[in-house]
Amino acid sequence: MTRHNRTLRAVLLTAMLPLTLTGIPDATAETEVSSAAAALATGLGITPAQARDRLAAQEAAAGVSSALRTDPTDGFAGQWFDRASGRLAVAVTTSAAADRARAAGAVPHSVARDQAELDRLTAAVAGLAGGGVPGISGWGVDPVANEVVVRHVRGASTAGTRSFLDALAELGPGVQVRDTASAPAPQAGEVRPGDPWWPGGESNCSVGFAATDSNGGKHFVTAGHCTDNADQPAYGDSGGQDRIGTSNVGGTHSVNAREGDMGAVAVTGTDWELSAEVNTWGEEPVTVAGSAEPMVGQAVCHSGNTSKWQCGEVTAVDQTVDYGGVIVEGLATTTACSMGGDSGGAWLAGDLAVGLHSGGQASCSPGGAEDQSILQPVEEAVQKWSLTLYTGDDGLSAAGR
Repeated sequence: MTRHNRTLRAVLLTAMLPLTLTGIPDATAETEVSSAAAALATGLGITPAQARDRLAAQEAAAGVSSALRTDPTDGFAGQWFDRASGRLAVAVTTSAAADRARAAGAVPHSVARDQAELDRLTAAVAGLAGGGVPGISGWGVDPVANEVVVRHVRGASTAGTRSFLDALAELGPGVQVRDTASAPAPQAGEVRPGDPWWPGGESNCSVGFAATDSNGGKHFVTAGHCTDNADQPAYGDSGGQDRIGTSNVGGTHSVNAREGDMGAVAVTGTDWELSAEVNTWGEEPVTVAGSAEPMVGQAVCHSGNTSKWQCGEVTAVDQTVDYGGVIVEGLATTTACSMGGDSGGAWLAGDLAVGLHSGGQASCSPGGAEDQSILQPVEEAVQKWSLTLYTGDDGLSAAGR
């Protein structure tokens, strides 16, 4: 098979449906769940049976979350997947909210600060930070602790940093500073999720998820810092070989700013096709069955060209990250490691697509920092450019190599 006939393997994100525990899955679904469980088991170092149980519990929790539809004005203040109980946990400030959570199948946890107070504190931190503070790598709400956490890089303080930290102390006990070993950084690095692609003559990034537009045109979404340049050729091999298509068409298909870290590449090469399989680097490919927003406590894995297949847990969502000159909002942090060249790659929760790789600590050495890798929620990227992520049954070929 020639290189030009390589398949663009990417995953379609679809609207997530609540888990039906009483239904009997068909053979195809069983195969997909098994491959997802095997890949997760490898990444987390657990048994396939444990991985299957974890994924089933997470899907059930996601279904409860979707059905509950919490409103901050109704006494809700965040949610997370509780690994100990295997259920959705919800922070509440009123007895009525607690009753609603229990009725939906969630476990309520009473907290002191409601969502409005957390939002006020987050806005106050952002106002103090302005365009960035030396040694401050980001901030956001920790729903389990019911507080806003500001991440401070040890040893990177200046007089300005100390003034900022003093001002934070004035905000009260709802804001806490946590030290980290190092600051995150955007990471740049066949085209299927996790395989490399090259923006022009630059170093490679990784492919996220394939998508189609309303006219059936083919695309894939990836990291915005990989698609900064308008109308840049996108290649499947280094040295300007095997053109896939065009990145950031018209200069309107890339964001690397407060709004997010996301971009789209138009796939126009006649020998490139879309597929609904994710490269797991040694295990059977995972076929995505749906989508989910990232959730605190959720087990996730990502496929990237450099670190290959890495798994961990989501530690925070809706976070603001300062990449050193570029501040991005709405990101999620995880314990999975990553390295340069992984940017844009696919993040999965079992067989549900959740994000695009944005950045991290750029190390997979043992004993790394807790919040090692960062992802951009993928639903936001798809919605921004009115794309539909590809499942393989949209009339486009999903053939292998």
